[in-house]
Amino acid sequence: MSASQPLTPQFSSLEAFLAMGGHAPYVWGAWGLSTLVIGLLVVAVITSQRHWKRRLEQLEALSSERRDSRP
Repeated sequence: MSASQPLTPQFSSLEAFLAMGGHAPYVWGAWGLSTLVIGLLVVAVITSQRHWKRRLEQLEALSSERRDSRP
């Protein structure tokens, strides 16, 4: 595509875009499933990070208590 050639839309209307030439269930299903999986991965990472942060704080507190109780 050259710089002087104007962009032309692939679909004549929003309705045609959403219908995806009859492939809408597959296209939007794939988009939906992908979005769901990525969202679940983000939630899993955040949950795991919070868990390990709490665990690290517990271990640091335990280590500090042990150090302080030494004669």
